[in-house]
Amino acid sequence: MSKKRKRKTKTTTIVSRIILGIYLILTLILLGIVLSMNVLPTKYLVPVLLGYFGITLIFGLFAWKNNFKNWIKIIADIILTLIIVGSCFGLYYLNSTLNLLDRIRAKDYQLVDYYVLVLKDSELLSIDDLDNHSLGIYEAKDETYEEALNEIKEKVNIQEEEFSSYLSEADALMNEEVDAILISAVNHSMLNESVEDFEDSVRVLYTASIKIESEVVVKEVNVTKEPFNIYISGIDIYGDISSVSRSDVNIVATVNPNTHKVLLTTIPRDYYVQLHGTTGYRDKLTHAGIYGIDMSVTTIEDLLDIDINYYVRVNFTTLIELVDAVGGIDVESDYSFRAVSGEYFKKGMNHLNGKQALAFSRERKAFSDGDRQRGKNQQKVITAILNKALSSETLIKKYTSILESLGGSFQTNMPTSKIYSLVNLQLSEMPSWKFESISLNGSDSHNYTYSYPNESLYVMEPNKESVSDAIAKIKEIEFGNTNTSEE
Repeated sequence: MSKKRKRKTKTTTIVSRIILGIYLILTLILLGIVLSMNVLPTKYLVPVLLGYFGITLIFGLFAWKNNFKNWIKIIADIILTLIIVGSCFGLYYLNSTLNLLDRIRAKDYQLVDYYVLVLKDSELLSIDDLDNHSLGIYEAKDETYEEALNEIKEKVNIQEEEFSSYLSEADALMNEEVDAILISAVNHSMLNESVEDFEDSVRVLYTASIKIESEVVVKEVNVTKEPFNIYISGIDIYGDISSVSRSDVNIVATVNPNTHKVLLTTIPRDYYVQLHGTTGYRDKLTHAGIYGIDMSVTTIEDLLDIDINYYVRVNFTTLIELVDAVGGIDVESDYSFRAVSGEYFKKGMNHLNGKQALAFSRERKAFSDGDRQRGKNQQKVITAILNKALSSETLIKKYTSILESLGGSFQTNMPTSKIYSLVNLQLSEMPSWKFESISLNGSDSHNYTYSYPNESLYVMEPNKESVSDAIAKIKEIEFGNTNTSEE
């Protein structure tokens, strides 16, 4: 063999060994992450491990044996390089998944937002412009309201004008008696509903976000063998999912992993219930969210006599982005109607994008049944999203889009180990889940509430038989062929 050929062979061998080394490092990292997550079922994991050892053995021979022709080694290097590129994509997807799970993990706090509102045509354009102007506040100030007010005082000098309630405060702004008002995001949302043209007449000049501690006790179960309940809370805001807000969507998903049945129990937002740990006036269920996710959870547990094991919290942004990420959903409408937001839906099957799905889920004024029909429509949308997202074709093609859509607008207290277990179950068995839906019912009424004791509001008085039927149905799903072995 000539010296030139020997040098060429030696160079090719060195390159092959470098490529093999890169492959070994990347693959070991990839396998280490996969094994630690315990997300791959054994029927997939065994072939993956065998494939890894087989590739290592075959390409190790090419790298360390010198009796192969150079062109064969070059082809082997190209193939191994392509495998390395595939491993890089695998690491990217795994890293994206881990980052998402970190972002959606519920924090030990929530944010209470307070807005400085001005009239839409006001000359005040920033918080600095509020200096030496009048700011309306209301008497019933709690600790977080005081913190927000102090935050504003640190920035500008203001002339405080005190009012008896947020309603009189809003009237003063609309009548130009004050330059601005300080109001909670929750009360702002209520004014948008109750005061005509309020939303179109004002704008937010400044937002003060105050942290409050939040802790919901997780009731752990083996999610692949035991039935469990997940509270789905849809809050009535866009943006930061950590913000405290009214819960406009209240659904309990009862999941039985043995029978592959899921029951969605919808509770109307205006259901007149006793908030957990309170006395006196009952309140709308939606107002429980004002006091944090833990109040909503414990109040529903009291109502339905169940343990809520985990919760999922979503907002308007979640729904829009998730539906768009899966390529839209098909939902059957019980009626032809036009939503307040302008979208038209025909009776029968409709293909919806994100904004249309939100409009379909939020509409209630178009129906004689009001909030009851809205609850049914919300169940239809959730079922359609789950069916679409859990299909193998969508998971493969839309995986990264789904992850990105959930990033900042989805929150859960379910441990990541439980999420991995559910993914493992889905990949292992690819079960076809059967969804059932029920809704609690009641009668229209007006009454004073715990949160707003000085004002009679619309509420839905619970139908006791409806509640009893729901409790019985949940128990039926939970105890249907269950395996209660411990983890």
